This record gives sequence, structure tokens and C-alpha cells, in this order.
Amino acid sequence: MAGKRIVLTADRSLMTNYRGNFLYGFIACGPYEVLPEWVFDKVFCPAVETDPITGEAKVAQVGLRRVESALLQGYKRDEVFIANPEMLEKSIGPDTKVVGINVMDPLGMAPVTTTMSPEKLSYVAMKFKKMCANIIQLKKKYDFHVVVGGNGAWELAKSDRMQIHGIDTVVVGEADELALDLFHDLEKGDAPELMHCFVKNIQNIPIIEGPTINSLIEAMRGCGRGCDFCDVNKRSKKDLPLERLQHEAKINLDYGFDSIWLHSDEMLLYGCDNRDFIPNRDAITELWKGLKSLGANFIGTTHMTFSAVAADPELMRQISSINKQDETGRWLATNLGIETVAPNMVKKHLGVKTRPFAPEEWGSVVREGAKNPK
Repeated sequence: MAGKRIVLTADRSLMTNYRGNFLYGFIACGPYEVLPEWVFDKVFCPAVETDPITGEAKVAQVGLRRVESALLQGYKRDEVFIANPEMLEKSIGPDTKVVGINVMDPLGMAPVTTTMSPEKLSYVAMKFKKMCANIIQLKKKYDFHVVVGGNGAWELAKSDRMQIHGIDTVVVGEADELALDLFHDLEKGDAPELMHCFVKNIQNIPIIEGPTINSLIEAMRGCGRGCDFCDVNKRSKKDLPLERLQHEAKINLDYGFDSIWLHSDEMLLYGCDNRDFIPNRDAITELWKGLKSLGANFIGTTHMTFSAVAADPELMRQISSINKQDETGRWLATNLGIETVAPNMVKKHLGVKTRPFAPEEWGSVVREGAKNPK
């Protein structure tokens, strides 16, 4: 077996559709010794559909799909391969030059994991260590380079951690624009140990061409609210246009998903161009309608803020109507993020997260936002 030139993968805690429920992903933040591994693997987080002969993962994270599309601008289709992490031997061989890994919380250092597994090895960390141990053995045999990127890459951005896990390069930030050049440098053994990068032009974010975990597509990047504890605040807000979102959504619907989930850092700021952060109702309802028209049963999203919800309760009712939530009885569950309602803490740390309301109103904003029926 010659192996694929470029192999992309992620640890097993990420290579799952979580039985259609993102909340099951939090189980991976819990301690490894509490839940038997077979229960995690078979009951809560079964692996994505995988070709049993080649080990190809048919569904992957949005981040891996972005890198895949970026690489296909310079590599041939059969040279770039997304692999199930438990079947890497099927795709890695003497012709393999680079293995790219997407990470979310590889060492279990993120807030949810440290809360759920404060003194014990978490599932996310265990699955990452297990995958890396296998990659290290394959690397000794075939001498390829390993690069890591993704939201959790910062955890590995130290030489000793990289060495322990067999990593040559860590990319912190957004690799969309630089992925192709980076992989060429990796092949030549000329890549830096650590890179920090951010996308400057929205046109340079490549369009995905394969189905994603739970049909999640990226609607926007960045936020603009300025919370000082949030890495997202380092990115300028970029709204991806409806036409390309429809293209990416259709790929997932054609694969067999019946819903579309929009990833954002603050979905209700999509299309917003005012300093008061009042939601652009027309832009958001047009987005929901445009995706629903493709035949999706439901359009969900990952993040909103209470301030945006409270600023326009009618918008939430319209989203509910487009989704036909009254008919189906389905809720739109999303992450809201309260952090604190103490006025002095809000002023110090939350930037303009309270807008269009004043920091002193944040407590009442949270209470009113929670009352919104949909």
C-alpha cells in the first residue's frame, strides 16, 4: 500500500455525528475512566460513515473540509484524503508526505473539559493521545511530517508538547489562505514550528466540497463585541454570502442530512453593520428562508447572545415561523453565554456585548431574553 500523499484527520472524539445531537459532544469532555469506551464509541458517539476498505471518512469537520478545498487548488483529487483516525494504516504509507490533524481540545484544557474532568484524563485528551501514539509509530516507519491546526491548536504550541505528540508544525488561527503553501513547505521539510495566521479577505476562504459533521456550515466568522476573554474577538467579522452557504448546505442535504446547522460566533449579527449591534432582521430571515427553500426540515445555529435576542424578539418569532417550530414542537437550542451579570465585571470584561443595552441593564437583558418563547 503506497499511501496517500496528504492525509487529513481528527481524533475520534471529533469524527462522529453525535447521533445528531451536538450536546452529546460534551460527553467527550468528561473523565475517561467513568464511562466505558465502548459506550462512548457505540452508544453516544459512533464513528462517521467510513469506507471499510480505504478508511476514508465520508463526513468531516468544517475546518478539515476548508483545508481540503484549499489543498485541492494545488494537489490532485486523489492526493488529498480525509481518514478515519482509527484506520490510518489504510491510507498512510511510503508515499505519504504530510498528515494534517484538526483539533478542538487535544489536551483537555478548555473550559468545559476542565470543569467536567478537573483532575482526570478526559475522553477528548485520551482519544487524541491514542491517535498520536499510532501516528508516531507510522511516522517512524514512513517519515512524513505532521501539522496540527484548529480551535485547540494553542494547547500544543510548545516545543515539548509538540515533541511528545510527534508534531512538526502547529498552526494557530485561520489557515485558509496559507494552507497550500504550508503543505508544500512541509513536504520540503521547510515549514516553521509555529505559525499564527488570520484570513484577510473573505474571498480566500475556500468553499467546502464534502459533507460536514451534523451538516454544520460556517455562516460567519468573528463577532465584533470585544469580550476580552474571547479568542474570537481577534477576528474581524465576516459574513459568508447566501449563495455559497446554499452551495455548502446542498452538499450536506444531498449526502442525506435533513437539517442545516449554521456555525457562527454570534448568529444574530449576521448582516449587521450598525454600531448599536441591532440585528439585521431582513438579512437573517432571508438567510433562513434561502436555506429552508433547499428542502431542509430545520435550520439551526450554534451561537447567539441574549442582547441580540432581547433587542428584537420579533426576529426570533420569524425564525420560529420559517422553521415551522409551532407545527413540529421543535426548539431551537443554541449557546448564549452569560458569563456574569455583575455590572462591574460586565464593564471590565464584556466589551460591547450588552449593546444595544447598557452594561447596567445586562441582568434584566438576560432575564428578558430567557423569556423569549422561541
